[in-house]
Amino acid sequence: MPIYEGDFSSQDERDIAVYLDGEEALRWWHRNVARTQYAVQGWRRDKVYPDFIFAVQRDDGSARIAVLEMKGQHLAGNDDTDYKKAVLQLMSQHFAWDTAVPAGTMELVRQGGETVECDLVLMNEWQRKLPGFLAVPK
Repeated sequence: MPIYEGDFSSQDERDIAVYLDGEEALRWWHRNVARTQYAVQGWRRDKVYPDFIFAVQRDDGSARIAVLEMKGQHLAGNDDTDYKKAVLQLMSQHFAWDTAVPAGTMELVRQGGETVECDLVLMNEWQRKLPGFLAVPK
């Protein structure tokens, strides 16, 4: 699906997309569209719509999936930003694949070893922090 310049809420988000697009270690990346695509339900009423989701290829064939919410520096430390960071940290700390297979459905076979890391990154820190998410884990 093509992504258009109007899909980005800031020049920084566009720059991040261009950066991700040039990374060879990525299996795939996705610019999530708020209120229409992937959402995380925390303990408050409103859902969290992370801005970017991507998978980094490991040498053994498995992947690390990163879920990132991007926020402007002017929003650092406010209640909404702190809440979203806490939800994403909770997801990272408690990630586990659901191993139950409902009756009458087919079980998909995973390669195994995938991990998920979720975080909130301030826009003025993305150039410093994003390479850490893209480092090919061993």
